[in-house]
Amino acid sequence: MKKALFLFAALTCAGFGSAQNIMADTVPALPPCVYCEIMANHLPTHRDSGVLFDFGQKTGALKYNYLTDAAGNKLLFNSGIEALNYMVCRGWEFVQAYTSGENSGLTHYLLRIAPARLTAEQRAALLTPPEWERPKPEKKR
Repeated sequence: MKKALFLFAALTCAGFGSAQNIMADTVPALPPCVYCEIMANHLPTHRDSGVLFDFGQKTGALKYNYLTDAAGNKLLFNSGIEALNYMVCRGWEFVQAYTSGENSGLTHYLLRIAPARLTAEQRAALLTPPEWERPKPEKKR
């Protein structure tokens, strides 16, 4: 009986103790890094360089992610390493590389950069939330 009373008293006191205050999520305005993946075929075709870039943006079914110059012309790279060197010279940091596909024919290069090193336009393009997170405009009645 004493044990039951002691257990009851302990549980009652635990209920009156101070509860932990959980603050609302404090998400930083900018993440510490944004990432880019370069995908390169070992044997490029005669039509293109076989180097694609993934910045996490949405693309159409037959639209690929190529880098372009200021005039909008597609940049062609002879290899994945050439694309990697291009990005590293622009401040991106190499993180990891791995291969996939049949006979390991596709090489993936993972890069990152601190958002503070990007222009405001680049940050806006890379950090735009996915469509399902964007608030929907209210319909007027």
